[in-house]
Amino acid sequence: MKSILLTTTAIVAFAGVAAADENAGVSFGGSASLGYNDDWEDGFYWETQLDIAMSTELDNGLTAGAWFNIEIDDEGATNDVFDGNNDFNLVSSDLLLSLKSDTAGLYFGDTSFAAESQWNSAGDMEADAFSEADGEVVVRGDIMMAGIDASVSYAVANVDGGYVADDGSENSAVDQLSVGVSGDMGMFNFAVAYQAEVDNAGYFASNGDFTDSEIFGVSAGTSFGGADITVAYASDETMSTNSTGIQVSYPFGPVTGTVYYVSEDDGSGDDNYGVTVAYEDGPIAVTGKIRSEQARDEWNIDGSYEVGNGLTVLAGMLNENEGDNSDYYVAGSLDLGGGATFLASYAEDDDGDQSDEIGAPEYLPGTTVKLTFKF
Repeated sequence: MKSILLTTTAIVAFAGVAAADENAGVSFGGSASLGYNDDWEDGFYWETQLDIAMSTELDNGLTAGAWFNIEIDDEGATNDVFDGNNDFNLVSSDLLLSLKSDTAGLYFGDTSFAAESQWNSAGDMEADAFSEADGEVVVRGDIMMAGIDASVSYAVANVDGGYVADDGSENSAVDQLSVGVSGDMGMFNFAVAYQAEVDNAGYFASNGDFTDSEIFGVSAGTSFGGADITVAYASDETMSTNSTGIQVSYPFGPVTGTVYYVSEDDGSGDDNYGVTVAYEDGPIAVTGKIRSEQARDEWNIDGSYEVGNGLTVLAGMLNENEGDNSDYYVAGSLDLGGGATFLASYAEDDDGDQSDEIGAPEYLPGTTVKLTFKF
């Protein structure tokens, strides 16, 4: 994030703030992009984003901070900044307020839930479906002491900025208690996480990564003979299902191999397992994955090569549909310097479903050319 040049009026205004507190600061950053894609975006598309961060050090050693972003794009009145009447309407999910010390922190706004921030799974465990914040307003407290990190949080508002107390079904301003603890004990690490069942079922359903269930999980890990080993157990108390998993990762030269197996007690009879092999050496990086998850067999391979002079070429293929058809992409990214990047890509969903981004880089279906600037 970079500071920007200010007008004379703004300099005078900010000088007054600085005179009041030399430890206060305001910084600006952002990005702008212009692209063309005739397959999904129906031609030109664009977006700009301004990030604003403010902080000040209080007399008692605490640091108060605020961050928010403003996004304006070609979606018109459907974006986060303007309402249907084009009135400025920055919703609270674009905002993060914080109060921090060296050992504790209090956060309100666009931040992760406690269990989400502390949990460490062992592969794809279906019962560890802890809610993941994606647009909700969250209040969370953290504390760090003697190598232990602990967090507690509540959901305050849904993705659309509707507050829990306004729902009417429960007279409460918060919902779904979430707790997480993680840390190191000698050669072992651990994580314990818990989230309560929601009071207002379905109130946060606009985020597909939010789950209403009561969930508990515990995991432990260690390193032995160069291998990283994690074992974990999770239980969805609401759905009466549980997962028990083990994951092992081992590096040898420029290659890192990871395998996991999860026993699922959910009545389906299908367990989850997967193998990942990642190679990275100099300008070449290749990752291949084979996995059987949630009764689906999937595979993908992604590769990149840094040609030089800022040019990187990328290619990949994946099959997530259990059929003979495979999605694929090819792309080139050119670093123009000064925060500018030019991208050209072609991506194809071979079964004709051009409704989602394709591959690990999440390229738009069809042919895309895009110019991005970061400030």
